[in-house]
Amino acid sequence: MLLKDYFPNAGQMFSQLKMFAGSYGLEVSEVTTMPNTNKMLQLGEYAKDVGKSEAFEKIVFKAVFVEDRNISTMDEIISLCEKAGITKEEVDSVLSSDKYKEKLEDNKRFCRENNITSVPTFIINDQVAIVGAQGPDSFKKAFSQVK
Repeated sequence: MLLKDYFPNAGQMFSQLKMFAGSYGLEVSEVTTMPNTNKMLQLGEYAKDVGKSEAFEKIVFKAVFVEDRNISTMDEIISLCEKAGITKEEVDSVLSSDKYKEKLEDNKRFCRENNITSVPTFIINDQVAIVGAQGPDSFKKAFSQVK
């Protein structure tokens, strides 16, 4: 689905994101589609389990936010996973199992129980939540509060 149909203010959101990211030397393009991310989220959980999370996250971030690629197609999923060191056989195994579907359901349940409705949300020591893209000062303040 087109992102502007899902988020009517997407253009404004990406203008702000581009400006914020640019101030940190990061490249961001305007995303045009809203892909179904369920399979990639399952594979992201798997990547955490096998120590490939950092590479996986960087590759998927670039695919979505820099290259505006549709990460919901199997060709894209396999291509991106292989770049992160996850084989097609691993992809097939993960997606044919319920293990990572259950992890996603656990994550959703945690968010509902803790009233988390925005991404990103950072919870520090189960005491302070930082919601949305925030600068370093917000984190310093939160760390001081839980110190």
